[in-house]
Amino acid sequence: MGTHESSVNFQNLIRDLAEMYPFEVAEIVFVELVANALDARASRISISYDTDHRVLVVADNGKGMTDSQFKEYHDFAAGLKTRGTGIGFAGVGAKISFNISDRVITETRSEMFSSGSNWHLESKRKLLWEDIQPTHLSGTGTRVEVRFGAETRVSYSSSEDLIKLLRHHYLPLLDMQFLDLYKSMGYYPSDLRFTVNGQAVIPSNIERDFSLDMVKKFFPTRVGKRIGYGVLGLAASEYPAGGDVCGVLLCTYGKVIKADLFNQFPGSLGPRIFGLVEIPKFVNFLTTAKTDFIRGRGKHREFESLYNPVRVEFKNWLAALGIQSLDIGGTDEAEKLERELKKLVKDVPELADFFGFRAKKDVLQANDSGPIKADIQEGTEETFPIGEGNGGDGPSPVDVGNEPGEALVQNQEKGNETAAPISRTGRRGPKIAFAEAPTRVDLAWVDGNSVVINSGHPSYVKARTDSTARRLHSLFAIGSAIQRFLAGEGEAQDLMFLDKMMAAWGKR
Repeated sequence: MGTHESSVNFQNLIRDLAEMYPFEVAEIVFVELVANALDARASRISISYDTDHRVLVVADNGKGMTDSQFKEYHDFAAGLKTRGTGIGFAGVGAKISFNISDRVITETRSEMFSSGSNWHLESKRKLLWEDIQPTHLSGTGTRVEVRFGAETRVSYSSSEDLIKLLRHHYLPLLDMQFLDLYKSMGYYPSDLRFTVNGQAVIPSNIERDFSLDMVKKFFPTRVGKRIGYGVLGLAASEYPAGGDVCGVLLCTYGKVIKADLFNQFPGSLGPRIFGLVEIPKFVNFLTTAKTDFIRGRGKHREFESLYNPVRVEFKNWLAALGIQSLDIGGTDEAEKLERELKKLVKDVPELADFFGFRAKKDVLQANDSGPIKADIQEGTEETFPIGEGNGGDGPSPVDVGNEPGEALVQNQEKGNETAAPISRTGRRGPKIAFAEAPTRVDLAWVDGNSVVINSGHPSYVKARTDSTARRLHSLFAIGSAIQRFLAGEGEAQDLMFLDKMMAAWGKR
């Protein structure tokens, strides 16, 4: 037993952690504590909130923490969980809570370890945690009690509020079809259940709950193998999930990451469109806050191999409703722009990453004495040797791509293969397309492996008769689209200023 002090500058850290998320602190605490319980493979998760005493409690019957995990839980200097290992961050909910709470009491019990802590602010600059014995846990699991400050505004109070938050962030885990899917994946038991203020939350059926019509169920595939499960439909009312949420909810391991309409514009039916799609491998592309996806830079093509099958299913479903997607096509002008972009690779190497130009890169080749640990990933892309190595002559499928086959990917922690890097160059090039969308403010946008230039934009219309002006406009539009694509969600909206400014210029 003892007392320990969080000696680093925790005030700056907890503020910085909270700013990574797009919602307020009390909601972050709720989301992260539930995520940690799910990552612990719990089958029972209990959530309660005492309005009078302003206390949130999340308890689970998961595997509990080990001794080292318990120390990291309190360590502000410890790194966040490695991307792809779960939907939450161990300890982040408790740490972030100190933006608005003054005490966190934690108990945990695993097969080989049990402990607890009373973590509290002794002063504004001093954060201590004292060892305590667990008293609430009869088996393995973790219980976290967050005591919010007296002046803190907490956005939830009733059981209804807490259930709404559960549905907003973890809707698939409240649907029996998806629970059966998670059981078949070996990730969650089909009897996973939540209780809120002592009341069981009974899983139901989203088709019935949202009165969905024109329902389509599908299994998106990559290289002939299923990568997830989805349901699409038209709800009886607008924004059925509450707020301004509509479109397809993209999820990974039961956590809702974002809503998406895949650059489609379904008109008046848009607010009624509702879908739920689970893609487990999306977990490898979550942002630092795990509230959106990283799609750009070197991860673009790999992400697209998971994202595009869902987009195709969505477009086909819209077509069945009589909603045609924008007519997107290439032209001679597009080919000229692609050649122009290739000339810029030396000075703007990000273009090679984004489009997959034929450019020098290091890929992994199996090698018993290789210095790199790797594992095998489905999907390959043909590459050509341009340097020394074990690959031999001629094309060799050694890079990660979308075609049937297997490629090596670096994995220093869990890799069970040894490999050596070899210099290669890929076949793929950029795709530029045009679409006439005069109602869109975007100069251009990213759609799959293409950048689509809006030939209906007022500034394009104004510049189209002058070949030089048109070419400059198109390059500017491409750069703007890629910059928005690579930016964070909030920053991307700020960058729409360029499109609006050019629209105003085009209309003069």
